[in-house]
Amino acid sequence: MAQSFLSERMNHIDTSQIRRMFDLAAKLDSPINLSIGLPHFPTPEPIVEAARQALAENRTAYSQTQGILELRQALSQKFDRINGFQASPDNILVTSGVASILQLLFLTTVDPGDEVLLIEPSFLIYRGLSGFFGAKQRTIPEDFAPTDLENLKFDRLKLILYSSPSNPTGRILSEEQIRALGQLADRTGALLCSDEIYEIFDYDQKFKSAASIYSRAVTMMGFSKSYSMTGMRLSAVTGPQELIKAMTTLQQYTIVCAPTPHQWAGIAALQTDMSSQVADYRKRRDFLVEELKDHYEFGPPDGAFYLFARVPEDSLAFVQRGIDEHQLLVVPGSIFTDRGNWIRISYAAPDETLERGARALKALVGA
Repeated sequence: MAQSFLSERMNHIDTSQIRRMFDLAAKLDSPINLSIGLPHFPTPEPIVEAARQALAENRTAYSQTQGILELRQALSQKFDRINGFQASPDNILVTSGVASILQLLFLTTVDPGDEVLLIEPSFLIYRGLSGFFGAKQRTIPEDFAPTDLENLKFDRLKLILYSSPSNPTGRILSEEQIRALGQLADRTGALLCSDEIYEIFDYDQKFKSAASIYSRAVTMMGFSKSYSMTGMRLSAVTGPQELIKAMTTLQQYTIVCAPTPHQWAGIAALQTDMSSQVADYRKRRDFLVEELKDHYEFGPPDGAFYLFARVPEDSLAFVQRGIDEHQLLVVPGSIFTDRGNWIRISYAAPDETLERGARALKALVGA
């Protein structure tokens, strides 16, 4: 037998179930797609126009690896004005999506055998990258009390990683929880890393940026969800200077820089009022909660655009039954947590799709 050319690391990572749903939706006749975290509203015109203008003016060359200064200055002002913390433009790295930030983060900090603490349920990329880089995954539930952290013991904790608002649950961590995580980071020497890509989808004004509470937090923000720029692949990260410098150096050997025209579009995005879109998603959340609250158990969906619901059978079996009986696409919760009987439902969908989805979900539990 010929020797495989694939690295041993590839044994620790698998095809994303979410991307599988994306591909499956293209094959169904009339899918009810509540699986993808893809904003259904168009990219706002000022953002499109800024990208168009950058292309017309031939601003298509490489930028600095760290990102164009104008965007980093705009991000610095945004962090100060909206998020309540200060970050110098020199200590902000612009890259291509939060997924790229996570790859750079793991590459620059995690060695095999290190520990990564995940707030569970957790986004599948956190779990996938932890396994890929040979880290030991430790978990705590997202409804943890600050006192729950006091007696936790670690040998080689490197990262404390979470998203807030959460993908997949929509939950927003409290200020007290974040402060306790910061104390754990200080005690262990770990990095507290907050994925804040859903920050504007904060329906009850609960969201606090980690860096406004804990000064050494690694803060990740993205343009994909807030501004419907998923295909434009633009994000930014700030945190301890040593880390940002290392991530910038590594980016020179990976993507080199984020797409330059999209960086100019990012400046326009930061100046765009998204309040009407957020209000629209609040209504979608409220609709789905009202439709399903008597039939499913789920935690408080404070933000993002997901419900994480308990189902009466194994999540993979439930998802398959939804496909077979209703052409319904939702995501099995087993990719976010080891607890088996949960599904993620996305309400980032048109009204008709959401209404059909609610009917199908109720039918699947005999309602």
